[in-house]
Amino acid sequence: MKTAYDEVVKQPCDKLDQTMQDMTYCYNETVVPKKQYKKLLTKQLEEVVAVNMVNAYYKTLAEFNKGNREWFVLAILCIELGVKPDKASAHELSALQMISSNITGNQAPLLNPNIKNAFEGATKT
Repeated sequence: MKTAYDEVVKQPCDKLDQTMQDMTYCYNETVVPKKQYKKLLTKQLEEVVAVNMVNAYYKTLAEFNKGNREWFVLAILCIELGVKPDKASAHELSALQMISSNITGNQAPLLNPNIKNAFEGATKT
């Protein structure tokens, strides 16, 4: 027995966007313009892959952050400052350690407040 899915997956993008709009309408008469679906359906695959990669990085970094916040902050500082830990001088490592300890000890945010404000401004509805 064929299902609606079997028929939907065979549709070209121009017809699929209308089908998706119709299906969405069936849920509490929710209206989403078909151009929105077309925009999503024609999105380049690289964009989809990029989101998946960022999510994988995020999960890894979140685990590192939970494990040892100071090492996490130290690693981020090294990346941002272009310092390779295995090639850094004792003076550079000492400075990085001091900054990292200061951030984690004072519960200081690692993120520049201007970046946080820009994000919050851009996501307000």
